[in-house]
Order: sequence, then structure tokens, then C-alpha cells
Amino acid sequence: MHKLFVEMTVVLSYWIYNILLTLIVIIVTYRLKNYIRAVFLALNLPGPLAYPIIGNALTVTNSKKMEYLGTNAFTLYGPLMRTWISIIPFIFVLDPSHLQTVLGNGKLTRKNMFYTLLHNFIGEGLITNNGEKWRSHRKLIQPYFHINALENFVTVFAETSSELVKRLAEVDEVKITEYINNWVLDTLHRAVLDIRITDEEYKHSPFRKGELIVPYRISRPWMLMDFIFKFTKSAHDEKKQKSSLHAFTKRVLDNKKKHGASTSTNFISLLDMFMTIAESNPSFEEKDIIDETCTFMLAGQDSVGAATAFSLYFLAKHQDVQAKVFKEQSNIFEDDSRLPNMQDLNEMKYLEQCIKETMRLCPSVPIVSRVLNEDVNLGEYTLPSGTNIFISPFVTHRMEYLYPEPLKYNPDRFSSENSSKIHPYGYIPFSSGPRNCIGYKFALLEIKCAISSIIRNYQIRLVRGKEELNLSYRITLRAKNGIWIKFMKRMNQKKLKDGDYGIITNFSTFAQNSRLDISIIY
Repeated sequence: MHKLFVEMTVVLSYWIYNILLTLIVIIVTYRLKNYIRAVFLALNLPGPLAYPIIGNALTVTNSKKMEYLGTNAFTLYGPLMRTWISIIPFIFVLDPSHLQTVLGNGKLTRKNMFYTLLHNFIGEGLITNNGEKWRSHRKLIQPYFHINALENFVTVFAETSSELVKRLAEVDEVKITEYINNWVLDTLHRAVLDIRITDEEYKHSPFRKGELIVPYRISRPWMLMDFIFKFTKSAHDEKKQKSSLHAFTKRVLDNKKKHGASTSTNFISLLDMFMTIAESNPSFEEKDIIDETCTFMLAGQDSVGAATAFSLYFLAKHQDVQAKVFKEQSNIFEDDSRLPNMQDLNEMKYLEQCIKETMRLCPSVPIVSRVLNEDVNLGEYTLPSGTNIFISPFVTHRMEYLYPEPLKYNPDRFSSENSSKIHPYGYIPFSSGPRNCIGYKFALLEIKCAISSIIRNYQIRLVRGKEELNLSYRITLRAKNGIWIKFMKRMNQKKLKDGDYGIITNFSTFAQNSRLDISIIY
């Protein structure tokens, strides 16, 4: 009897074990079904060679390989390309028709885990938020970025650009990226926070020292796991940096609450605007003011700085294009040295074409990421809900069937006649659709002011021996080793005649009265 009982117990335990194991397998399979579907999709798509465990993570550390892939990805792999970050598949969506399906869908606005990593740095703002909080904040902030509202900022942009020009009067050949970065910081402190970083109280602003650790974590996939990363020195430094940024912003905010709004009766800073939103929307709390302020302070630095520096590089490299820009400036301002206003900036059509062509070749943010929250059909493939996707303006902008001779710098691509021929999702330096960059018009006005001020006062050329542009990929695109520019003060002139582009012609007289080496004029 005892033996029978033991046998029955063993059989029953066996069946219970198998049932439980089957249930666990079913539950795990169900929970992971979309991941499994994404894995099978990735295995059926073309893409660069991936290594065990780390996948393609190390590619982000090789700038030359990144540039090669960015330029040739569509030719090599087609409209969809798979990559791996460790064991997680990421699908690059490259073709404009597919991008329209993804970016144009208001249901597909969710950003993925990489943006969650930014919470450790900038908090929860428009860039990193998802869901209802993002929709609510976007709706509240959007009116302050309509073109009519942006006229408020033009005076600040013009003043800081004028100060940049004065600083450049002290130099000859210079790494322009350093000057541009300082100009962007100065502009953002005034436009967003309504402070001057030259003031004793604010001269040690922590926004001067911001550094993203996300690229470091991506290239080391084990660092994507917070339970590992939180024990590292990098995690400690990032947390300390966030605390410093938020404490500084709160100090500025408290000072405004104590002494009233903007220091200028004719100017309203972005921080003032956030305070106004909070007054009539209790759900927009002090933490939201600080998070969104930090977001705009940080997001506007590298992106605007890179676009401005790259634009100057291409103008210095292409003297014929620079001459057209200068002629347009002379037609607008004649011999008036006044600062630009909104009407002037709106008339700078050709300069805008140059900036757009620069951002086609060198988009400030070369890759953005999303996670799908429903199945999406793209051509012959179905991307399952939960799939992580990459969208790369850098790749899409270099597709030859969209842009013939894609590596050639040609601002006429964006003339009023030609721009209408470009696919609406074939040019996406600020992303597109419901989740496009809310501040792109702000940024464009800012960049126009700086370049206009420089070109009105200087003819610029590349420094001999430092003409090559080496790209560096982080969260934003940068020029490795900087961009070196030679500045030549323009002679005082009356209104330009046709064919006169303000380029110095009396070389010998000019060379005797300046630091200019006459041999570099060609």
C-alpha cells in the first residue's frame, strides 16, 4: 500500500511539474511573443555584420564606419535594415514612404528605452516623455513656438550674434566650433532663462559642462542594465550633474518668483512662459517647469551649435555660394549696420536654402529612435508591436534617388521651385509628424541671425591644411577636431551692384593693413 502511494505521488508530481512547466513556457512565450517575432523579422532582413553578445554596439565608436554605413546603407541593404544592440533587434526604417507610415501616425509617438536613459540627465521633458504627459505638455507649450510668438526672441538672437562678431574681430584663424558653442550657450541663457552668464551670479552655470553618457552605455550593452550601471562612477557623475542642473534652474526660477518676471519689459523668456502655463494649469507643477527648462537648455546646445558650425564650413568651402549669401544680405541691409529683425530674417531665402542643405548633409541629430505600440505593415514586412526602430535623417538624406549626387553641396535643392519636389518625409532634420522638434523654427531663426551677422562682416575661408571635415557621432553629429575658419574683414562698401559680392579686390592695400596672408586669396 505504501509503495502504491509513493508511486502515485511520483506520477502526480511528474504531471504537476510538467503542467507547471508548460504553463510557464506558455506565459513566457506569450509575454515574449512580440520580441520573438521581432527577432525572426531581424533574422530575415539584411544588415551589417553583428557580433555575438554585443551585436553592432561597437559600430557607434567607429566614426568612419558610421559615415560609410550612413552614406551607403540604402544601396547595401534596401529600405529596411536590421541591427542589434546586444540581443535586442533594432530595425532601421529608411525609405520616405515607410517613414510617413511611422512618423505620420499619431498613435506611434512612443520613444524607446534610449530616451528613458536621458531621464538621468535632463529629467522628464518633451524629448523623453511618452503618453498623456507628453501630449499634455506639447499642447500647452506649442503656442509659444508659433512663428508670431517667436518674434519675441529675435532681439536676443541678434544681440548675441553681434557680440559673437565682435569677439571674432580679435582672431584670424580660429576653431570656430568653440566660438559657436559659447554663442549658443549665451543665447540660450538669455532666451530660455533670461540671465547673462557673464553676470557674477551665473558665470558658473552648470549648463556649460553638460555631458551625455548615453553613447558610452550603448557601446557597452551591459551598461544598459540599470542594476549594473548604478554602481559605476559614470552613474554617480550623471546623477551629480543632473542635480546641479536642476538646482541651478530652481535658483533662477525662485529668483524670478521673488523679483517678478523678465528683466526686460519687452522680452518674455521661455522660463517666464512656463511659469505662465503653470499659473493656469495646476497639473503643470514646479518640477515640470524645471524639467522642460532643462530640456530646452540642453537640446538646443549641440543641435544649433552643430548646424551653425557646419553651415559656416560649407560657406567657407564654397566661395560662390558664400558670395550669393553676401549679396542677399547686402540687398536686405544695403549699407545699414542695424541688427536684423523678423522681416529681415524672413527675407533671407537663399541663406535658409544653405542652412537646409547643410542639415541635409549633416543633420544635427543623425539618428532618432521609436518603439512601435502596434503592428505596422511596411511593404512586404510586418513590424510587430514592441519593435524598436531607428530613423536616420543622415541615411535618408543621402539616398541618391531622392537627392541626385547626394554628397554634393547644392543649396538650390531647396529653392521654392525644387523643394516642392522633395518627398515630405525625405527631408527630416527635425524629425516629422506629431513628434517633430517643437523648437525647429526657433533654431532656424537663431542660426540665421548668427550666420547673417558673420557674413555681413567677414569673408570666410577654410584654413589651409585643415580643410577636411571629419564627422563624429554621439547623440548629435559633430566635427571631430573642430572646424577651422579664416576670417577676413569686409571692406566698407556702398550698396552692391550686380556682380559685386563684397569679396576683397584691393589685395595689396588690404594685406598691408591686416593680418591677412595674401597667398591664401585665390
